[in-house]
Amino acid sequence: MSKLIYSIILVVIGALVGIYLPWYAMGVAFGLVAFVLNMPLKSSFVTGFLAGFVLWVVSALWLDLQHPSTLPSRMAQVFPLKGNVFALFVLTGVLGGLFSGIWTWAGARLRQK
Repeated sequence: MSKLIYSIILVVIGALVGIYLPWYAMGVAFGLVAFVLNMPLKSSFVTGFLAGFVLWVVSALWLDLQHPSTLPSRMAQVFPLKGNVFALFVLTGVLGGLFSGIWTWAGARLRQK
């Protein structure tokens, strides 16, 4: 399967897991999916990173649009982002992508051994 198909599967499963379980359960789900689907080790981190990045950025944007508040702009001022809310969403995506990528790589690595 291609990276795009793996990414779509990861985003869908991550969204479903994110609805019912805590945020860190998404990583375990990504690892299990990588293990079950026998993802190639070389592209597993990138695939998990992209899926996690998209999922976390879309979730942050969705929550911000559904419940407008000043909290994102205040948090962007706490970090050295000069009040840029979009940069805060990108930072959220990078952190979620790293988390998801590491778990996806771990699941693929377990399958290889």
